[in-house]
Amino acid sequence: MTRKKQPVKKRMEIERSKREWIDTGAASLKAERFEIAGALFAESDDKLLSETVVRQKLKEYKGGGK
Repeated sequence: MTRKKQPVKKRMEIERSKREWIDTGAASLKAERFEIAGALFAESDDKLLSETVVRQKLKEYKGGGK
């Protein structure tokens, strides 16, 4: 008996603006608002940023990059 292969579900990447990440993303990222603001300081206000990008920038900001 063969088994049907289940399609692999890709995790939907959340994209938000810089302001939205600062205001509402702190809880999901387990970080303070000022840390997110510092990590995203160089980004433009209207650019949409994915959660992966924000997590990487936050890691670098906190000193865990490289």
